[in-house]
Amino acid sequence: MVTLLHHQDCGRCPALVASRRRIVHGYGDAASGIVFIGEAPGRHGADQTGIPFWGDRSGRVLRRILVRVGLASDETAGATLRCFITNTVRCCPPGNRTPAPREVCACSEWLHMELDIIKPRLIIPVGRIALREVGMRYLGRNPGAIRTLHATVLFSNNVAILPLIHPARISHADIQAFIAAVKPLVDSRGTSHEF
Repeated sequence: MVTLLHHQDCGRCPALVASRRRIVHGYGDAASGIVFIGEAPGRHGADQTGIPFWGDRSGRVLRRILVRVGLASDETAGATLRCFITNTVRCCPPGNRTPAPREVCACSEWLHMELDIIKPRLIIPVGRIALREVGMRYLGRNPGAIRTLHATVLFSNNVAILPLIHPARISHADIQAFIAAVKPLVDSRGTSHEF
């Protein structure tokens, strides 16, 4: 498993600097071609652990999904990931609130660097903030509401985009719909197909 970026001294967003315990960059298998993009490190998860979607309820839900679709060997901290997991914003916002547009903009260069290095074939934006950011980069527009687009494949050149409702707000039916939609895009080795 690898973290592509190691920058740890950003001070662009004073509210985030005051709130964060650490800067949390992406983590996982950069060669897989599969990238999950969340909103920001959670106060009780990644902000403490330094690993995106790890240590809180949302992380547990996402890890269960990853195991079910063959993108994680198990749900433990030492699991082998067959995907890369990152966030639009690298620092936990005060009170675990949604990142502000200016914070997403200030952090966008880190996400774009990861995406430029990985050159993903499959991107799973997790939540509305990530969907908007991915849509702007790959589709040239905000694609719309996450509830409407959840588990619906969008294509941009050779990239498939499969929105996922944030694990903090996802229902069992939404999880099942996502699993059914993602399985055809991922083979048994956990690598994305060519589109």
